[in-house]
Amino acid sequence: MKYLLFSSLLLLFLVSCQKEELNEEIPEWFYPRIEALENSGECYGCTLTKILYNNSIYYDLYCGYWSCMYCNLYDSNGNLVEWDVDDFNNFLENKKDEEIIWRCSDK
Repeated sequence: MKYLLFSSLLLLFLVSCQKEELNEEIPEWFYPRIEALENSGECYGCTLTKILYNNSIYYDLYCGYWSCMYCNLYDSNGNLVEWDVDDFNNFLENKKDEEIIWRCSDK
């Protein structure tokens, strides 16, 4: 009986720890997009990744089943980044310090 109670409490603790809060590093301009995604029903698998490249910060919004890699790449001001092929290849080769700062809560 103690084992069952302990297991139940441990499971409850692990489930409650999975809910992630919005990270302080998320720029203000991105909050409306997060809210829209979470209310859309199309948020499953979405992440926002902070990337350092050429001493600048970029943000990549990736949603596993409906977006492509780096199609939603934003600069630190919230502008969608559009590079030519050479600049994009340089970005891919030299980007660093990737950190997921938001993950969809998958309500």
